[in-house]
Amino acid sequence: MGKRMSFTGYLVALLKGTLITGILLAFGLQRIKGQWQVPLTPYVVWILLSWLVCYPVLRRQFANLFIKNDEEMTSYKTRSLAMHQQDMQNSHRDRRWTTNGVTVNPWAFTTDTTQSTDEIFNPLYVYCERLWATLLLILFGPIISLFLVARWVWRKVA
Repeated sequence: MGKRMSFTGYLVALLKGTLITGILLAFGLQRIKGQWQVPLTPYVVWILLSWLVCYPVLRRQFANLFIKNDEEMTSYKTRSLAMHQQDMQNSHRDRRWTTNGVTVNPWAFTTDTTQSTDEIFNPLYVYCERLWATLLLILFGPIISLFLVARWVWRKVA
């Protein structure tokens, strides 16, 4: 199925899934005799086994979900301005303010970019996207692992 994972790689992958595992196990918290406890239910066993056994392997298998770089992501406002400027350049060639074949209205905008929150929300979006991928891998880890093993066996047999 791939290269073997080192023990330190396994531990690093476990640490990266700790936050999501804590969140998932928090749903099972119960107050028993004045203390918060997580009783051993099938849900808790599922989450713990998925986190300890499946998650490190699945994180390595689906590494492209976690290394995606969305720095080029732009907001709707910035994209709209760029499309407007492109439309002006493509459609309005015979205007008075045209220089060198590029149509720019000097009175339309005082800056070349809009005031947007792209630089603020892009890292937050990437973090949330990776957190969501981790949640799905831990929640459905055993099912995905069984599917991958079945596919691997099917390819070996066929």
